[in-house]
Amino acid sequence: MSNVKGRGVRVEIAATYGTPITVTAVTLASPGVATSAAHGQSNDTVGYFSSVGCMVQLEDQAIRIKNKATDTFELQGLNTTNYTAFTSGTFTPVATWATLSESTSYSLGGGASEKLDVTTLIDIVRKEEQGYLPVQSVTTNVIAQDTPSAAQLLLESAVQTQGKVTVRITLANGAVRIFRGEPSTPGEDVQLGAVGTGSLDFAVKGFILKLAA
Repeated sequence: MSNVKGRGVRVEIAATYGTPITVTAVTLASPGVATSAAHGQSNDTVGYFSSVGCMVQLEDQAIRIKNKATDTFELQGLNTTNYTAFTSGTFTPVATWATLSESTSYSLGGGASEKLDVTTLIDIVRKEEQGYLPVQSVTTNVIAQDTPSAAQLLLESAVQTQGKVTVRITLANGAVRIFRGEPSTPGEDVQLGAVGTGSLDFAVKGFILKLAA
C-alpha cells in the first residue's frame, strides 16, 4: 500500500469494444464470479455488463476480470453478496483505449446515503434509516486543445448521442480506478495570457472500483 500521487497518472477512454459474450450466471459473493462458457477473456480485461436480467445492480457496471478459468471469471473488487439473483446478461470487453493526455486532475465524488425518517408517534427520539446512496461522480480537469484529441472526440460523441463511456485511470504504481458513466460536455475556459483549461463530469453507473495493480 502506498500514497496516491499526482504524477504518472494515465486517464483512458474506451475507444473500441470486443464482441459481447453471453453470461449465464453470477454468484452472490465477494467478489462475484461470472459463468460464461468458453468465454476466451484474459485476466485484467476491462468491460461492462448490459442487458442484465434480475440482477439490476449489475447493469452498466464496469468490471475487471481476475482469476479467469475456461468457463468462469471473477468480477474483481465487486461485492455482489446482497444483489438480487442473476438470470441473464452480456459482458462487453474493451478492445482498445484512447489516452486523455490533456487531463490535469481528477476527483472521485461520493457522499453519504440519504436519511429516511422512520419516527413514529410513540417515539421521543427521531429514528432514521439509510436510504439510497448518491450517484457517484467523477470530475476531470483538462488543458484545452485547439483540436480535440481522439479521447476528447469519444467523449463529445457520447454526449451528442446520450451514450456512456468506460474509463480506466491507472496510477503510477499500476493501481487502477475503473467506471462507466455518462460524460458532460467538455468545457473550455480561455483567459488573456493564460493556458486554456476545461473540465467535464461523469455520472457513474454502478460503482467506481479501486483495484490494486
